[in-house]
Amino acid sequence: MTAQDRSLILLVNAFVAGHHEGAWRLPQAQPERLRDIRYHQEIARLAETGGFHAMFVADFFVFNPGARHSPRWELDPLTLLSGVAQATERLGLIATGSATLSTPEEIARTFSTLDHVSAGRALWNIVTNGDPAAAANFGQDKPVPHQQRYQIGAQAVQEVLQLWRKGQDVPAPVQSHPVLVQAGSSSDGRDFASRYAELVFTAQNTIGEAHAFRHDLLTRAAAHGRKPGAVKLIPGISPAIGSTVEEARRKKRDLDELIVPEASLAWLAGFGIDLGAHDLDGPLPPILGDIDRFEGIKSRFGVIASVIERHRPTTIRALLQLLAGSRGHASLSGTPESIADLIAEWFQQGAADGFMLMPHAFPSEFQLFVDEVVPLLRRRGLLRNGERQAGLRERLGLPIEGLGERI
Repeated sequence: MTAQDRSLILLVNAFVAGHHEGAWRLPQAQPERLRDIRYHQEIARLAETGGFHAMFVADFFVFNPGARHSPRWELDPLTLLSGVAQATERLGLIATGSATLSTPEEIARTFSTLDHVSAGRALWNIVTNGDPAAAANFGQDKPVPHQQRYQIGAQAVQEVLQLWRKGQDVPAPVQSHPVLVQAGSSSDGRDFASRYAELVFTAQNTIGEAHAFRHDLLTRAAAHGRKPGAVKLIPGISPAIGSTVEEARRKKRDLDELIVPEASLAWLAGFGIDLGAHDLDGPLPPILGDIDRFEGIKSRFGVIASVIERHRPTTIRALLQLLAGSRGHASLSGTPESIADLIAEWFQQGAADGFMLMPHAFPSEFQLFVDEVVPLLRRRGLLRNGERQAGLRERLGLPIEGLGERI
């Protein structure tokens, strides 16, 4: 497939009031609507109108202590997206499902159900969980160690695919199978993604890092017998948009002032970086944590370390503000033109197949992206949604047969 044949993939990460930790405190924010299905349907309709291919709802299967200081994930993604399906026609629906906390039968049945109620628009974001509290919620005495989680996850994916193919113990899905999405970037995570994932959500901060990651991922995929174009790399991007660069930077600074530090500290602790005992306005400790002993999401630890190395924040508060909104994903403050330039550069140079948009605030900043950036991408010929009647896999540029009988 040549660069001219490729079409940019756009996904939106629908995170409550917005991805910036201070967004829920904005005057126009609507945190009281976060349990209202109509709120999520409105975001989904905006995504569909704006040419987005899918809407993503994450889940960590546990109460996050940071919810005391800012909204966090609360609603079950599958139930939520079933409601969203009724308000949309073409938008893909990415729900998180755990390959280590749920049985293959449960995963197969629930995602096949989502595929049917949406007429073939389901995507499974495959996660393997290492949070002790999440494990306890599902009756496990302790979480499965990191490497074993991927082994268990691989077995679960194979069993789910077999259940879907047979269509006997669970209803066969509308698609060959729901599109498989994965977000791990550790060595184990990359190998898992190269074998099974069709969309890979990743945190890459520079075009060079994204190039290297995509090359490694596609090389591994080829070694597993995957066809060219069967795996798409989707970095996250968290822009602050303004009519000028200074206006965009001011908007980001104003949001940073609304952060409740405890919320950001709780988020960092979830990735093995516990800074709660340190002075917010003091320097970063020389050692962030022991990644070798940490059994949670290991890849984000390295991403945050690289952000620190590149930007060298002088205090813990400065680090929290640096990560606010993006949480380690690509972050920039600029005009619609400069944001479209970055997206075009990464896409045209083969560093990404698309992007997962992480707006600072819903719905205002998402609306701004749809109104100001999307038309620029269309005029450049990057965003082509194809025929209205085309299926989800066709719109994503994925093989119609999915993984076929290879697994």
